[in-house]
Amino acid sequence: KPGTSDSTPSTSAQPSEAAESSEAAEEDTPPEPEKVDHIEKGALYHIKCKLFLKSGSDWNEKGLGIANLTTCNDKVQLLVRNDTTMGTVVLNTLLYENIPITRSGKNGIMIVVTDADMKSETYLCRVNKDKVEEFYDKLLEYKKGAPSEEG
Repeated sequence: KPGTSDSTPSTSAQPSEAAESSEAAEEDTPPEPEKVDHIEKGALYHIKCKLFLKSGSDWNEKGLGIANLTTCNDKVQLLVRNDTTMGTVVLNTLLYENIPITRSGKNGIMIVVTDADMKSETYLCRVNKDKVEEFYDKLLEYKKGAPSEEG
């Protein structure tokens, strides 16, 4: 019988040690950022994408988020927000008839935008390969102007 009482405390001590070590591991792990899909109200089209900015010969990742096509003064605006809770805007440009938009690889679309200082920046927008053609067609369609209300 003393052997039974000896084994009982040792088995009860092990789970508490395991609980302490798992609590310590939880404290060491930073919390995961919350993912939020920022879909603009009244968006003509939206799609999940990963955005890159060309810097020299390298591509720098701007983030994962939602690309929204919305109307703005009879033009269409491309607005990409990160999927974080803040929804930081990583690309905001009007589509116009002469904006260079080309396919790049099996799931990419390259867009060259000009900022206020007339400096060109090249962005690569990667989307699901099953939806890339649809997104590309929408960009080409909307760069001609916003759809009319009558249509």
